[in-house]
Amino acid sequence: MLPLFFFPRPLDASIIPDQAFTLFFFLSNLFYIAFYYLNSNLLIPKLLEHNKIVAYTAIVVTLMIFFGVFPRLYQYFFGDFQRFSSMIRPNRPRNSRPPILSGGSIAIFLLVFIFSTGIKVINQWLQSERRSKQIENEKLKTELSFLKTQINPHFLFNTLNNIYALAADKSDLTAPAVMKLSSIMRYVLSEAKNDSVPLEKEIHFTNDYIELQKMRTTNKTCIVFTIAGIPNGQQISPLLFLPFVENAFKYGLSAREVSPISILLEIQKDSIYLKVKNNKHMGSVLKSDYNTGIGINNTKRRLDLLYPNKHTLIIDDEPATYTINLNILL
Repeated sequence: MLPLFFFPRPLDASIIPDQAFTLFFFLSNLFYIAFYYLNSNLLIPKLLEHNKIVAYTAIVVTLMIFFGVFPRLYQYFFGDFQRFSSMIRPNRPRNSRPPILSGGSIAIFLLVFIFSTGIKVINQWLQSERRSKQIENEKLKTELSFLKTQINPHFLFNTLNNIYALAADKSDLTAPAVMKLSSIMRYVLSEAKNDSVPLEKEIHFTNDYIELQKMRTTNKTCIVFTIAGIPNGQQISPLLFLPFVENAFKYGLSAREVSPISILLEIQKDSIYLKVKNNKHMGSVLKSDYNTGIGINNTKRRLDLLYPNKHTLIIDDEPATYTINLNILL
């Protein structure tokens, strides 16, 4: 439509002058349209994108010259351009010849050239941005999948050690512990592959894990799991609470000292707050650094990927106690 509005016309002509509806107008527009798609779909992809700048420039300049002399060519073959030109410029002498190159045709050519090149470049930039975004998303999915595969064997290894300890003591709790583990692993295998799970299922899984851990504790251990609020359709990433709870049991239990473990889960409409606190015992402090566990570090990374700018994780590593405070905005 641009050539229609930029087409030469008398000063007193309407927006769409009658002179525009001529064979010359339709032929020139046909060439402009052909050049638009030629530039967008062939010249830019085949030449400009492959750094063949000289060839691209030569072709564009040649086409510009063609469009510049097209009015003279039209006059030569059809002979009525002189009449049409006199209608546009009635004051021009009848015997005067138009210039070899038409400035108006070149101006319209440059306009079409700028638009076709600009739109093509913008489209390619948008496609490049979409590809980059897709690549980044795939990278995040791959990384999250890798982090989950690290958590699952880590959790299974520790739990099997606990059941082994029960079996070594010939405890009657061995069989129930195996059943609990079976229920837990069913959740890990069926739900952990999803991006998110209902909060109710994650709480049930966490409670099963706590019950399994209680089977190996002594009367010196006091475990309190408190849930404030009711889940109401909230979704959360699976296995997100496990590393913090597992860390408390791994480093907060002692057969000789009092070992309180408190786990608080507060559920709001648009947020979840988790607090896990346990005592630190000398043996645990000597065996491991609390802040460098595989599970904790993986969970920090998962939080950064899944809840960017939507979570706060504060770890209070005191001489006698270890506390994590996690708040997630849903």
